[in-house]
Amino acid sequence: MSVTSHVPNVPQIETDDATDPGLRQVIERAKVTKSPPPAWYRTMGNNPEVAKAFAGYWDLLHRGGTVPHDIKELARIQIAQMVGCEFCARQTSPLAASITEEQKMSCALPNWEHPDPKTRAALHYARTLTLDDGRDAEVYAELKKFYSYAEIIELSAFFCLTAGGNRMAKSWSIEPHGEVPAIPENAMSIHGSAEYESQHKSSHSA
Repeated sequence: MSVTSHVPNVPQIETDDATDPGLRQVIERAKVTKSPPPAWYRTMGNNPEVAKAFAGYWDLLHRGGTVPHDIKELARIQIAQMVGCEFCARQTSPLAASITEEQKMSCALPNWEHPDPKTRAALHYARTLTLDDGRDAEVYAELKKFYSYAEIIELSAFFCLTAGGNRMAKSWSIEPHGEVPAIPENAMSIHGSAEYESQHKSSHSA
């Protein structure tokens, strides 16, 4: 579906129509922070109180806390790719300067491993929470080498908020998908194998 013919399931409000000053501030700030971008908050802006509450919790978990922002941002991209939300996978936080293009396009591949063990442990945890792959014992043993229980809670809350937000963005169909794919082929998926995902797309286009 082209950009001009795309109709989202939930429309975006115009920034000028945001009469709530708190909501307008959230939308304007998203132009700078970019993950998520203004389109997300203009969609959530159909319910200003929810949008503002979400923004506060997101900022606390994504840009606050004690776990390095770059680790959480790379995990956010990985989760977006596994959930299959191109809108979320295309985003990159300007604050996450250490993340390379190679890392962005490899982080959800089954056999790719980050060279830093602390980052690798967080990515393994994000994968297990998202895919429910039954590796909890292994993942927690690894996590506890690098993170306090408080930081594990921080990661848990952020990863689950991210996965839920991805599902919402995908369902709302904020932007057209597939024009410039942001998800690598053979990425791990909540739907199972890459073959399943390919067949699923084919059945809908038939």
